[in-house]
Amino acid sequence: MRTLLAKDISPFTKILSKMELKESIKGMFANSGGNKGQMVSELIWGVIENYHKAEQDFFKFLADLEGKTQEEISKLPLSDFINLITELFSEKNLPFFKSAAKLTQQK
Repeated sequence: MRTLLAKDISPFTKILSKMELKESIKGMFANSGGNKGQMVSELIWGVIENYHKAEQDFFKFLADLEGKTQEEISKLPLSDFINLITELFSEKNLPFFKSAAKLTQQK
């Protein structure tokens, strides 16, 4: 997975809005004094439970990060798909999500 960039904020926040997770994620980071592992787990399961609401946008986003096509992402075995989401929300990417959450709070 490539490094998350500034250009990824807009599509990702749109995906979160479609998944109806934007407000809960903003709240998670606003109250970020908690356990990072628990926060990451909540992010992962929130996305897995709601990705159907923005499925094609999410596949496109992941495809761009992986250098694959949307179709390749859509045909991943479930375990590989969950591992990809887990990598997306890994600790190395938490600064990106904190920044995205701060930017969405300003809107």
